[in-house]
Amino acid sequence: MLSLLTGESQEDADYGGRQHFPVSPQEAVDSLIVVAPREGWEVVSTGDEYDAHGQHGKFFRIEPSKPSDGNQSISGVFYEEWKGSYVRISENNGLPEALVDALVAEIKANNGYTK
Repeated sequence: MLSLLTGESQEDADYGGRQHFPVSPQEAVDSLIVVAPREGWEVVSTGDEYDAHGQHGKFFRIEPSKPSDGNQSISGVFYEEWKGSYVRISENNGLPEALVDALVAEIKANNGYTK
């Protein structure tokens, strides 16, 4: 069985480490759409993303389900790579670390991963 790579983020909210997934950017966004509401977030927009280096993927923008003083809209991108996709982990410009475990679990459940 294949394993998901985890544990790349650090405590600093601006770290921007990477979390890799063995699924396409579209599959990662689809899983995020399912997971976000369970974790207090809503995916408010998604679309195709291209950068200057030719990488492409799917962008997302999430907002807290219940707005508060400390929470805001966050955008990120699931970039395509040869073995699936990756996203930067960040509380400001990427996937919030609080969503990583739930997203990993959803992708594992959808793809039959046990580790």
